Amino acid sequence: MEPICDFCSEPGVVSMYPAHNFIGYQGEGIVGESVGGWAACRTCHGLIAAGDRAGLTARSASTLLANQPEMGLTLGEAVAVLAELHAKFFAHRIGPPAAMPVPTAATASHRG
Repeated sequence: MEPICDFCSEPGVVSMYPAHNFIGYQGEGIVGESVGGWAACRTCHGLIAAGDRAGLTARSASTLLANQPEMGLTLGEAVAVLAELHAKFFAHRIGPPAAMPVPTAATASHRG
């Protein structure tokens, strides 16, 4: 299975941003932990490299709402939640991104 971007959930990961583990969210007896690095697609990588956190959050929120409408979030709610999560990512990021190999037809056909 092809990896997806941890910011927008799109396929086509091009980089991995190393990060320390952290608690991403807590609520109603549920704790979500971010473990290790975060994968980024070309678009999200570009937004991170440009320092465009607002653009990154807007992209993430719009794809979240498009892919998971059952969550029932408004755009404003999604932006607020993701801005907080992204702030935690940036606070726990450790070092520059590593390039990810681009899947080829040969490697993609050998996936389980």
